Amino acid sequence: MSLSQLLQKLHSSKLEYLLPLPLLLVAFGIGGESLTNLLLSRSYTTPDKLHADTHTAKVKFVTNVLVTEVEIEKEQEFTEVELQTANSVLKKLIFKVPATELNSLKTIIAQEMGVSGEVNTLQADRQIQMKSAVQVLGILAEIEKKRGFTKVEVNTANSILKKLEFEFPVTELNSVKAMITQELGLSREDARMFVSYRIKN
Repeated sequence: MSLSQLLQKLHSSKLEYLLPLPLLLVAFGIGGESLTNLLLSRSYTTPDKLHADTHTAKVKFVTNVLVTEVEIEKEQEFTEVELQTANSVLKKLIFKVPATELNSLKTIIAQEMGVSGEVNTLQADRQIQMKSAVQVLGILAEIEKKRGFTKVEVNTANSILKKLEFEFPVTELNSVKAMITQELGLSREDARMFVSYRIKN
């Protein structure tokens, strides 16, 4: 079979258009690889840190609390301390302290709570007037209609005080909003921006 006969058979079966395909695939493979290597080897300047646009609100509050229970959970590099309170709408404070030695832990938490002269802060049945200012990242208010109260969790951007938990004895939405702005000293705009509401029946 001669070359001219082979080309006629290919032409009649419409396969002659597929002859350049292997050549194109080889060219694309070689050219694509070198183009990819060239692009990936270039240096690009990127910022060292990711900058997120996070909004916070500053909250200042003064409250009298009675420490009822102290839970200390030691990890390798930090200690998580949970203070439960009574006689206040502030029910729980959660600290994450980068220390594991008890005396330094007490001092750091006392300073954060605004009672720096009193190192015995981490004792149960202790009455404390707490003065603190925190940077708020977000607030979740869970309205428990059947149980008759609203649980409010305040997540903070502070160095060691990570979360505050409040319980308000109201379940009507307008009353909850009013108590949050009053107890936390938030403006209406900040409350609108930072507070999320969840109603449980």
